[in-house]
Amino acid sequence: MRSVAASKPKVIVILGATATGKSALAYELALELDTEIISADSMLVYKNFDIGTAKPSVEERRRVKHHFVDILEPDQIFSVADFQAQAMSIIDRLNRAERIPIVVGGTGLYIQALIEGYAFNAVGADGRIEKSLVSHYKRTGELIYDAAVIGLTLDRQELYRRINARTRAMFDKGLVDEVKRLLSSGVNRNDQAMLGIGYKETLEYLDGRRTLDETIEEISRATRHYAKRQSTWFRRMKYIDWHRAAED
Repeated sequence: MRSVAASKPKVIVILGATATGKSALAYELALELDTEIISADSMLVYKNFDIGTAKPSVEERRRVKHHFVDILEPDQIFSVADFQAQAMSIIDRLNRAERIPIVVGGTGLYIQALIEGYAFNAVGADGRIEKSLVSHYKRTGELIYDAAVIGLTLDRQELYRRINARTRAMFDKGLVDEVKRLLSSGVNRNDQAMLGIGYKETLEYLDGRRTLDETIEEISRATRHYAKRQSTWFRRMKYIDWHRAAED
Protein backbone atom coordinates (compact mmCIF):
# COMPACT_ATOMS: atom_id res chain seq x y z
CA MET A 1 0.00 0.00 0.00
CA ARG A 2 1.28 3.48 -0.80
CA SER A 3 2.61 5.69 1.95
CA VAL A 4 0.11 8.35 3.00
CA ALA A 5 2.49 11.26 3.14
CA ALA A 6 1.19 13.67 0.50
CA SER A 7 -0.09 17.17 1.25
CA LYS A 8 -3.72 16.08 1.08
CA PRO A 9 -5.17 13.16 3.06
CA LYS A 10 -6.16 10.21 0.88
CA VAL A 11 -9.57 8.61 0.69
CA ILE A 12 -11.48 6.22 -1.56
CA VAL A 13 -15.14 7.03 -2.20
CA ILE A 14 -17.63 4.52 -3.62
CA LEU A 15 -21.06 5.91 -4.45
CA GLY A 16 -24.08 5.36 -6.65
CA ALA A 17 -27.79 4.68 -6.54
CA THR A 18 -29.22 2.11 -4.18
CA ALA A 19 -28.80 -1.57 -5.18
CA THR A 20 -25.73 -1.01 -7.37
CA GLY A 21 -23.46 -3.08 -5.13
CA LYS A 22 -21.55 -0.26 -3.40
CA SER A 23 -21.38 -1.92 0.01
CA ALA A 24 -20.16 -5.26 -1.34
CA LEU A 25 -17.38 -3.60 -3.33
CA ALA A 26 -16.32 -1.44 -0.37
CA TYR A 27 -16.23 -4.46 1.93
CA GLU A 28 -14.06 -6.54 -0.40
CA LEU A 29 -11.72 -3.60 -1.00
CA ALA A 30 -11.46 -2.87 2.73
CA LEU A 31 -10.45 -6.48 3.38
CA GLU A 32 -7.82 -6.27 0.66
CA LEU A 33 -6.41 -2.95 1.89
CA ASP A 34 -6.78 -3.72 5.60
CA THR A 35 -8.66 -0.49 6.20
CA GLU A 36 -11.94 0.83 7.62
CA ILE A 37 -15.25 1.84 6.08
CA ILE A 38 -17.02 5.16 6.65
CA SER A 39 -20.72 4.73 5.95
CA ALA A 40 -22.31 7.69 4.16
CA ASP A 41 -25.86 6.41 4.53
CA SER A 42 -28.34 8.43 6.59
CA MET A 43 -30.35 5.33 7.65
CA LEU A 44 -27.57 2.99 8.79
CA VAL A 45 -26.93 5.16 11.83
CA TYR A 46 -30.06 3.83 13.60
CA LYS A 47 -29.84 0.93 16.03
CA ASN A 48 -31.98 -2.16 15.34
CA PHE A 49 -33.11 -0.93 11.92
CA ASP A 50 -31.35 -3.72 10.07
CA ILE A 51 -33.37 -5.48 7.38
CA GLY A 52 -35.06 -2.46 5.82
CA THR A 53 -31.75 -0.60 5.58
CA ALA A 54 -29.75 -3.52 4.12
CA LYS A 55 -27.29 -3.01 6.96
CA PRO A 56 -23.93 -4.83 6.81
CA SER A 57 -24.03 -8.10 8.72
CA VAL A 58 -22.56 -8.57 12.18
CA GLU A 59 -19.85 -10.77 10.65
CA GLU A 60 -18.94 -8.10 8.07
CA ARG A 61 -18.71 -5.50 10.82
CA ARG A 62 -16.57 -7.85 12.88
CA ARG A 63 -14.08 -8.28 10.07
CA VAL A 64 -14.08 -4.65 8.90
CA LYS A 65 -14.69 -1.63 11.11
CA HIS A 66 -17.76 0.28 9.86
CA HIS A 67 -18.18 3.82 11.16
CA PHE A 68 -21.62 5.45 11.53
CA VAL A 69 -23.52 2.17 11.79
CA ASP A 70 -25.76 1.58 14.84
CA ILE A 71 -24.80 4.80 16.61
CA LEU A 72 -28.18 6.49 17.22
CA GLU A 73 -31.55 5.86 18.79
CA PRO A 74 -34.50 6.05 16.37
CA ASP A 75 -35.61 9.52 17.47
CA GLN A 76 -32.19 11.15 17.19
CA ILE A 77 -30.95 13.43 14.41
CA PHE A 78 -27.57 13.06 12.68
CA SER A 79 -26.90 16.16 10.63
CA VAL A 80 -24.66 16.49 7.61
CA ALA A 81 -22.40 18.73 9.70
CA ASP A 82 -22.12 15.97 12.33
CA PHE A 83 -21.17 13.47 9.65
CA GLN A 84 -18.62 15.77 8.07
CA ALA A 85 -16.83 16.67 11.29
CA GLN A 86 -16.62 13.12 12.58
CA ALA A 87 -15.68 11.61 9.22
CA MET A 88 -12.87 14.13 8.74
CA SER A 89 -11.43 13.12 12.11
CA ILE A 90 -11.54 9.42 11.17
CA ILE A 91 -9.88 10.06 7.81
CA ASP A 92 -7.09 12.06 9.43
CA ARG A 93 -6.49 9.35 12.04
CA LEU A 94 -6.33 6.56 9.48
CA ASN A 95 -4.06 8.53 7.17
CA ARG A 96 -1.65 9.13 10.04
CA ALA A 97 -1.57 5.35 10.44
CA GLU A 98 -0.84 5.06 6.68
CA ARG A 99 -4.24 3.59 5.89
CA ILE A 100 -6.66 4.89 3.27
CA PRO A 101 -10.30 4.78 4.46
CA ILE A 102 -13.21 3.92 2.20
CA VAL A 103 -16.29 6.16 2.23
CA VAL A 104 -19.32 4.35 0.84
CA GLY A 105 -22.97 5.27 0.54
CA GLY A 106 -25.77 6.89 -1.36
CA THR A 107 -26.46 10.00 0.70
CA GLY A 108 -25.05 12.50 -1.74
CA LEU A 109 -25.10 15.52 0.58
CA TYR A 110 -22.96 13.69 3.15
CA ILE A 111 -20.35 12.81 0.54
CA GLN A 112 -20.28 16.25 -1.09
CA ALA A 113 -20.00 18.03 2.26
CA LEU A 114 -17.08 15.79 3.19
CA ILE A 115 -14.92 15.81 0.08
CA GLU A 116 -15.85 19.25 -1.26
CA GLY A 117 -15.20 20.90 2.09
CA TYR A 118 -18.53 22.51 3.01
CA ALA A 119 -18.19 25.12 5.78
CA PHE A 120 -21.33 25.29 7.91
CA ASN A 121 -22.42 28.39 9.79
CA ALA A 122 -25.41 26.85 11.54
CA VAL A 123 -27.45 23.67 11.67
CA GLY A 124 -30.92 23.77 13.19
CA ALA A 125 -32.14 21.47 15.97
CA ASP A 126 -33.96 19.37 13.37
CA GLY A 127 -30.72 18.74 11.50
CA ARG A 128 -31.51 21.07 8.60
CA ILE A 129 -28.79 23.37 7.35
CA GLU A 130 -29.81 26.93 8.13
CA LYS A 131 -26.83 28.65 6.57
CA SER A 132 -23.60 27.54 4.92
CA LEU A 133 -20.60 29.17 3.35
CA VAL A 134 -19.36 28.47 -0.17
CA SER A 135 -17.49 25.16 -0.26
CA HIS A 136 -13.76 24.80 -0.79
CA TYR A 137 -14.52 23.03 -4.08
CA LYS A 138 -16.61 25.92 -5.41
CA ARG A 139 -13.92 28.42 -4.45
CA THR A 140 -10.92 26.52 -5.82
CA GLY A 141 -12.18 23.76 -8.13
CA GLU A 142 -10.36 21.21 -5.98
CA LEU A 143 -11.53 18.57 -3.51
CA ILE A 144 -10.05 18.80 -0.03
CA TYR A 145 -8.82 15.19 -0.29
CA ASP A 146 -6.65 13.24 -2.67
CA ALA A 147 -9.75 11.21 -3.50
CA ALA A 148 -10.51 8.36 -5.86
CA VAL A 149 -14.26 8.86 -6.36
CA ILE A 150 -15.79 5.75 -7.93
CA GLY A 151 -19.39 5.70 -9.09
CA LEU A 152 -21.28 2.48 -9.80
CA THR A 153 -24.02 2.51 -12.40
CA LEU A 154 -26.45 0.11 -14.07
CA ASP A 155 -28.91 0.45 -16.91
CA ARG A 156 -32.38 1.26 -15.65
CA GLN A 157 -33.95 -2.12 -16.37
CA GLU A 158 -31.29 -4.02 -14.43
CA LEU A 159 -31.32 -1.52 -11.56
CA TYR A 160 -35.08 -1.78 -11.19
CA ARG A 161 -34.89 -5.57 -11.31
CA ARG A 162 -32.40 -5.53 -8.44
CA ILE A 163 -34.51 -3.09 -6.44
CA ASN A 164 -37.62 -5.23 -6.87
CA ALA A 165 -35.75 -8.40 -5.93
CA ARG A 166 -34.14 -6.79 -2.89
CA THR A 167 -37.48 -5.50 -1.64
CA ARG A 168 -39.00 -8.98 -1.77
CA ALA A 169 -35.91 -10.40 -0.08
CA MET A 170 -36.35 -7.97 2.83
CA PHE A 171 -39.79 -9.40 3.51
CA ASP A 172 -38.46 -12.94 3.20
CA LYS A 173 -35.84 -12.04 5.84
CA GLY A 174 -38.50 -10.77 8.23
CA LEU A 175 -39.05 -7.03 7.72
CA VAL A 176 -42.59 -7.23 9.10
CA ASP A 177 -41.38 -8.92 12.28
CA GLU A 178 -38.57 -6.37 12.59
CA VAL A 179 -41.07 -3.50 12.52
CA LYS A 180 -43.26 -5.27 15.08
CA ARG A 181 -40.25 -5.70 17.39
CA LEU A 182 -39.33 -2.05 17.02
CA LEU A 183 -42.84 -0.96 17.95
CA SER A 184 -43.02 -3.33 20.91
CA SER A 185 -39.66 -2.02 22.17
CA GLY A 186 -41.09 1.49 22.40
CA VAL A 187 -40.03 3.01 19.09
CA ASN A 188 -42.53 5.68 18.09
CA ARG A 189 -43.98 5.43 14.60
CA ASN A 190 -43.19 9.12 14.10
CA ASP A 191 -39.52 8.77 15.02
CA GLN A 192 -37.03 9.83 12.37
CA ALA A 193 -35.93 6.28 11.60
CA MET A 194 -39.49 5.05 11.07
CA LEU A 195 -39.94 7.58 8.26
CA GLY A 196 -37.45 5.73 6.05
CA ILE A 197 -38.50 3.87 2.91
CA GLY A 198 -39.63 0.37 3.83
CA TYR A 199 -40.55 1.19 7.40
CA LYS A 200 -43.36 3.68 6.88
CA GLU A 201 -44.97 1.44 4.25
CA THR A 202 -44.72 -1.62 6.52
CA LEU A 203 -46.44 0.37 9.27
CA GLU A 204 -49.29 1.04 6.85
CA TYR A 205 -49.46 -2.70 6.11
CA LEU A 206 -49.69 -3.46 9.83
CA ASP A 207 -52.47 -0.88 10.08
CA GLY A 208 -54.40 -2.83 7.42
CA ARG A 209 -54.16 -0.08 4.83
CA ARG A 210 -52.48 -2.28 2.19
CA THR A 211 -52.10 -5.95 1.39
CA LEU A 212 -48.65 -7.49 1.60
CA ASP A 213 -48.26 -7.53 -2.20
CA GLU A 214 -49.37 -3.89 -2.40
CA THR A 215 -46.86 -2.99 0.32
CA ILE A 216 -44.00 -4.70 -1.49
CA GLU A 217 -44.89 -2.91 -4.70
CA GLU A 218 -45.17 0.46 -2.94
CA ILE A 219 -41.74 0.05 -1.35
CA SER A 220 -40.24 -0.99 -4.69
CA ARG A 221 -41.81 2.03 -6.36
CA ALA A 222 -40.58 4.43 -3.66
CA THR A 223 -37.08 2.92 -3.85
CA ARG A 224 -37.00 3.26 -7.63
CA HIS A 225 -37.93 6.94 -7.31
CA TYR A 226 -35.24 7.38 -4.66
CA ALA A 227 -32.67 5.81 -7.00
CA LYS A 228 -33.63 8.33 -9.69
CA ARG A 229 -33.14 11.20 -7.24
CA GLN A 230 -29.75 9.81 -6.25
CA SER A 231 -28.66 9.55 -9.87
CA THR A 232 -29.75 13.13 -10.53
CA TRP A 233 -27.76 14.31 -7.51
CA PHE A 234 -24.59 12.45 -8.46
CA ARG A 235 -24.66 13.69 -12.05
CA ARG A 236 -23.70 17.16 -10.86
CA MET A 237 -20.53 15.81 -9.22
CA LYS A 238 -18.30 16.05 -12.28
CA TYR A 239 -15.26 14.40 -10.68
CA ILE A 240 -16.87 10.94 -10.34
CA ASP A 241 -15.18 8.12 -12.25
CA TRP A 242 -18.15 6.00 -13.36
CA HIS A 243 -18.04 2.20 -13.76
CA ARG A 244 -20.69 -0.35 -14.60
CA ALA A 245 -21.57 -2.36 -11.51
CA ALA A 246 -20.66 -6.05 -11.44
CA GLU A 247 -23.31 -8.60 -12.36
CA ASP A 248 -25.12 -10.41 -9.55
